[in-house]
Amino acid sequence: MKRLIILLIPFIFIFASCSERAERKSLSILAYNMYLMFDDVSDGDEYYPFTRSGGYGEDEYRKRIALYQDFLLSDDALSDIYILSEVESEKVLLDLMSGKMSRKGFKYYGILDNNSPISVGFISKIPIYDVKVHSNKGPRDIIEIDFIFNGSFVSLFALHAKSRVGGGEEERMSTFEHLSFLMRGCHPSLAIAAGDFNEDPRTGPYFIDALADPDAPLTVSGDDHCLSPGIFYCPSLDEDQDAYGTYYYEGRWYSYDNILLSLAAFDSSELEHLHSTIVYPPDGVDSSGVPVRYDINTNSGYSDHLAVKTTLGYY
Repeated sequence: MKRLIILLIPFIFIFASCSERAERKSLSILAYNMYLMFDDVSDGDEYYPFTRSGGYGEDEYRKRIALYQDFLLSDDALSDIYILSEVESEKVLLDLMSGKMSRKGFKYYGILDNNSPISVGFISKIPIYDVKVHSNKGPRDIIEIDFIFNGSFVSLFALHAKSRVGGGEEERMSTFEHLSFLMRGCHPSLAIAAGDFNEDPRTGPYFIDALADPDAPLTVSGDDHCLSPGIFYCPSLDEDQDAYGTYYYEGRWYSYDNILLSLAAFDSSELEHLHSTIVYPPDGVDSSGVPVRYDINTNSGYSDHLAVKTTLGYY
C-alpha cells in the first residue's frame, strides 16, 4: 500500500471526555524534526549508520526514545499535540507514547507511510475526530488531523516539505500550493499547519512574506493585521519574536520549522493565538545555541533542528 495512516482512536474515550474538553483553557502544538529517528528493527531501508552494521541497535534506540520522552515532557516542550518529522515507523510513536507519556494522557497517534523511511507522524492527548491524507504532484503528502476543541472545529495540517538536497524546488512549490489551497478551504474555521517546511519565509521564494511576493504559492505574515483567508500568520516573521531560526547550516540560521495559523486565530472569537516560541532540548545545543544532532558514536544528542511551539487559548 503506497499510503497508510495508522491511527489509535478509542472512540468511547471521545464521548466520555466531554467534561475534560470543557475544562481545557489552552491548546498547545509542538512541531519537531527528530533527525532520522529510526527504530531498532532492520527493514532494509535504514540510512547508514542507523543499521546493525553501523552500530545502531536496541540499546541506542532505547536511549534515544528515553531522551525524546524527557524532552517532550519537559516544561518548555510539553504540548497537547506533537507533530514529528523524520520518524521511521509506527513503532517509534508507540514507544514514545509508552510509560510516562501514556500516563500523561497521550492516547492518539498517526503516521503517514509513503514508502519513505523518514515519515511524518503525530501524538496527541486531544481526541481526534478524523484524519485525511492529501496527495499532490510532489513526493510528499500532507496529513490533515481534525479535532474539536471546546466546541471549535480545528484542522491541523502536518507536513515535511522536500529536502533542499539536490534542489527539490518544484516539489516544495507543489506542496506549498496544495497546503495554501487546503488551509483556505477551512475558512472561517481555524486551520493550522505545522512541520519542517525546508524553506525560510524570510527569503522564500515559494513560502514567503506576502509583502515580498503576494503571488507566491504560500504567503504569510508576522503581522496579524495583514492576514486574510489566503495569508497566514507565521511567528518567525513577527517582529516581537526574538529567535533567529531553527536550523543552522554553514554559519547561518534558517527558519525551516514553522507553525502557521489562519485568520480565525486572530478574529477575537473563540480560540486565539497567545504566543509562539522556539524550544531548545535540555543539553541539546552547544555553547552557541546551535542544535547538536544525535551521534551514534557517543550515543548522545538530539536533532539538527530546534522545535517550535504555539499556544492558543482564550483572552
